Amino acid sequence: MDPHLKSHRLLLAGLAGLLVVVGCASPSSSPPSTPGADAGGPASKTTGPRGSLRIAWPTEPENLNSKIGVGGGMHQFHWVFDSFLTYTNANGLPQPMLAREIPTQENGDWVVNPDGTMVTTYRLRENARWHDGTPLTAGDFVFGYEVYRDPDLPVRERMPEALMSGVTAPDDHTVVVMWKEPYVTANRLTHPQLAPIPRHLLEEKYRSNRATFAFAEEWTVAYVGTGPFRLERWTPGFGLVARAHMDWILGPPKLQTIEIRFISDPRTLLANILSGEVDLVNSPGIGAAEASVARDQWAAKGEGYIRTWHRTIRFVAFQFREVPSWQRAVTDLRVRQALLHATDREALLEVTTHGLGLKAGAFIMPSDPLFPDVERALTRYPYDPNRAGALLAEAGWRRPQPGAQAQAANAQGEALNLELWTTGGGSSEQEGAIMVDNWRAVGINASLFMIPAARQRDQELRASFPSVNLTSRFPTLDDFVFTSTHLPTAEARWQGANRGSFWTADIDQLFTLAVSSLREGERRQAVIALHKTMSEMLGVGPLYYDADFLIAKSKLKGPIGETAFAGGVSWNIFEWEISE
Repeated sequence: MDPHLKSHRLLLAGLAGLLVVVGCASPSSSPPSTPGADAGGPASKTTGPRGSLRIAWPTEPENLNSKIGVGGGMHQFHWVFDSFLTYTNANGLPQPMLAREIPTQENGDWVVNPDGTMVTTYRLRENARWHDGTPLTAGDFVFGYEVYRDPDLPVRERMPEALMSGVTAPDDHTVVVMWKEPYVTANRLTHPQLAPIPRHLLEEKYRSNRATFAFAEEWTVAYVGTGPFRLERWTPGFGLVARAHMDWILGPPKLQTIEIRFISDPRTLLANILSGEVDLVNSPGIGAAEASVARDQWAAKGEGYIRTWHRTIRFVAFQFREVPSWQRAVTDLRVRQALLHATDREALLEVTTHGLGLKAGAFIMPSDPLFPDVERALTRYPYDPNRAGALLAEAGWRRPQPGAQAQAANAQGEALNLELWTTGGGSSEQEGAIMVDNWRAVGINASLFMIPAARQRDQELRASFPSVNLTSRFPTLDDFVFTSTHLPTAEARWQGANRGSFWTADIDQLFTLAVSSLREGERRQAVIALHKTMSEMLGVGPLYYDADFLIAKSKLKGPIGETAFAGGVSWNIFEWEISE
């Protein structure tokens, strides 16, 4: 038996035994029902917020702003503490949030000019307030736009602000966004797009001392947002406490308080939900092994429920930029093709998702309406070690003699040294070990480097992997970062998410069409061509769609899980309620 598969099964057995140690809470009379497709309306105003929800999430946020210096997985917090101009419900229909209505060409709030420039006008709800009671104004959006466009600040994601030519505030309740070019979702800006910043708290600091602006306590322990919950207490290293924002724009949320604990270990997360210490855990903290135990020996008894979805893609990025210890061989398409052919995705799915994931061939969600058309256009790289060896030989990396122990070398006798970088957590180490073994089997001198937890927010380090990086993202156009716009540079403090620095003029052009064309047919063809070209060039190597999970106590009603339209399970947290 493959040692990695064996260790996976031993982990499951160990987790099952954990049930005896932690025990279980008393079963509820019936599991909660799934909210309706139109979930996401205002909370009832006839009854006030009540009940306390305990959540465990794996990573403590660097700060609570949705764009300033944040890393992956922080979107969960943003829906708790912030509001956005719009959001999208479970049906995929845009809904106004801070805005009174969705701008359309019909109501005159979305103007498309003959030269391709545009103007969208957002009219704000007049009852919108910051958590400290200060009215939210259009000037807070203008200030946010200025900050997000500032090249001296550690802004992780500058889209779609980079497509804007300006943001103005004709009055306190009108935000006018001017666009340099067409942008298809210009009338439904949502997380984390053009999020307002409290001008009354931070503008003076920005004007007087930009060097320390991004590190002000107003981003952390003194955070003031506009969301359904306000920050009451932040204990570094332990957790947060949030309390209902009674003046929230859509009415008070249904929950009175939320306690968010920081717990990074998946098995500890499982123990906490099974013992009743917390009411909800979810991916990325919880993995398939833990979810399987909870499903089989806990949810089956009616003590809780599991939600499963596929919204994250695991892929390998290749380094196209000269960095320390750079292995430039990965810029050879044949080498990249060989790496994909040498990777046993079935083994990865078994170990990392307990067979619940799906193979991936492109950076697109399975639930996307264009998914079938994209799938038909892709170049495939099935598991085929022989084909991998032949491609390496074509690229000049030949084995001196047949056999699994022989390393491939170039004409100078140098081995093909490839270091696979990845972060810890869940089954990442097992996943990386399988891939390293796969690549060694075809003659590559592969090794695994686990990025230390203490350095996972070091953007310069993360952008300096020497050959291959194993990582994940949401496979949506909003998260498609393999363009010149997202290149990590010293000038931008390495915030660009295109860490492998792959880009071509063709990809840039197709992506621009895909996100900006207002002609549906042209946009559709651009999306298909974008993914077809990416699969041919292997700018990145898609591996599989991870299985994501939400595990909750039966007494908690409201969570749906992540959808194709909103990142983070907490996107409708204002709808959640708990029965004591």
